[in-house]
Amino acid sequence: MEWWQQLGFSSEAEAIARGESEEVFNRTRNITPDTTSDIDNETELIRKYIASRTVTDNTEKPDNTEKPDNTTETPSKYIIVQGPGGRYIAQEDAAGTYTDANVQAEIDRLNTQRDATLLANKTSGGGSGSDGGGGVYTPRTSTVDYTPVKTTGLSTKEEAKLRFPYLDERLIDVYVQGFIDTGDSQLALLQMRSDPLMETVYPGIRKTDGTLRMTEQEYIVAKEFMELELRNYNLNPQVFNDDIVEAISGDVSPQEFSERLQTGYQNIVQNIPQVQEVYMREFNLDLNEESIFGMFISPRLSTAVLENQIRQSQIIAEAEVALGSSALTVAAARGLQQQGLSQAQARRGFQGASTILPGLSGGAERFGRGPISETEYVQATELGDQGIGQNIRRIESQITSASSAQAGAKQLRTGEVVGLEEV
Repeated sequence: MEWWQQLGFSSEAEAIARGESEEVFNRTRNITPDTTSDIDNETELIRKYIASRTVTDNTEKPDNTEKPDNTTETPSKYIIVQGPGGRYIAQEDAAGTYTDANVQAEIDRLNTQRDATLLANKTSGGGSGSDGGGGVYTPRTSTVDYTPVKTTGLSTKEEAKLRFPYLDERLIDVYVQGFIDTGDSQLALLQMRSDPLMETVYPGIRKTDGTLRMTEQEYIVAKEFMELELRNYNLNPQVFNDDIVEAISGDVSPQEFSERLQTGYQNIVQNIPQVQEVYMREFNLDLNEESIFGMFISPRLSTAVLENQIRQSQIIAEAEVALGSSALTVAAARGLQQQGLSQAQARRGFQGASTILPGLSGGAERFGRGPISETEYVQATELGDQGIGQNIRRIESQITSASSAQAGAKQLRTGEVVGLEEV
C-alpha cells in the first residue's frame, strides 16, 4: 500500500496539498520508501481508522453529453446536501440555485474544505490515548518547509474597493467582514447582499421574497438614467427621489419610465393654460409648465407646489448645473425664490457667476474688499440689488486700473503714483 493511502488520501497529490510528504512519512515511522512490510501497530491502527471513515464519493458528475441542436431541454437545477458520511453531493431540485455548469465546482470546494477540517482534527493530537488506539495520528516531527506568501501590499478593504468601485463604503465594510469570516469572495458577496443595509443604500432593490431585482451596478445605472430624464424636463431629481424608488420597486424599467414621462408631458401641455388659470384663481400662484408637470409625476408634490418648493428646486438645479453639486443650500434658494427669481434668471445668473466670479473674487481679495458669493452675484445681475452691484463695479474698475498700471502709471519723486484713479 502506498504511503499516501496509509494516511487516508485518495491520491499522492492530495496528500502533498495537505502538507504531507513521503519523506516525512518514512521518517516518522523509521522505514524506507520500499519497505511496507514493517508497518508498526500504530500505523496499522491509523490505516484501519481512516479506512473506516472513508466514504465512497457518490457525487453525480454533470452530464456533458452533447445534445442535438434541435432538442430543447430545461436545464437541471440542484441544491447541495450532505450525503452519507458527511460528504456533499448534488440533489436535483426545481427551486435550486445551481446548474450542471457550476454545481460540481461548488461540491468539490465544499468537500475539499471538509476534508481539510477532518485532517486537521486527526492530526491535532486531541485523542484520549497515547498508543494510537483512538485512531489519532500524531506526527513524530513537525519539520515543514515554509514559503512566505507574497502580498500585494493592499489591505483587504483596499482590494475590495478596487474590485467594487461602485459600492457604498458601508457595504464595503460588510463585504470585508464577510471575507474575513469565510475566506471566500463569493460567499462574502452573498453575505453582503443579504444584509439589511442593502435596502438602505439601494432602496427598492430587493423583492418581497428577499431576492434582488438587479445588481448594484444595474441599480445605479437605472437611477441615474431616471434622474437624467427628469433633468431633461427642467425638474430637480432630488425632489422626485421617492418616485424614482417607487418606480424601481414596481419593476419599472428606465425605458418605461422615460416613455411615461414623454406621454404624460404631451397630455399635460395641452391642458396647461386651464390648469394655470385654476391655480392663479384659487391659490394666487402663477405656475409654469415644469411645476404643473411635476405635480403630474408625483402627487406628493401638491403641498410642495403650494409652498413654492418647485421653484426653489428649479433654482437649486440651475445652480448645480452651472457650479456643481451642493452649490446652493435650500435656504439660499428659498430666499432667491421669495425675491422673485425665475428659473430662466437662475440659469443665466449662475452661468455668469461660474465664468466671471472667479476673477472678481480674486480682485476683491487683492484689493481688500469682501468676497462675493454666487448668490450675491445673481442678486446683483438678475434681481437688481444696487448695493452688491456697486461693489462689483468698483472691483471691476480696480482690476482694470491695475491692469493698465504697468503701461500707463508712473511714480513721481514725491512718491505719488499718477495714471491710476482710486475707486
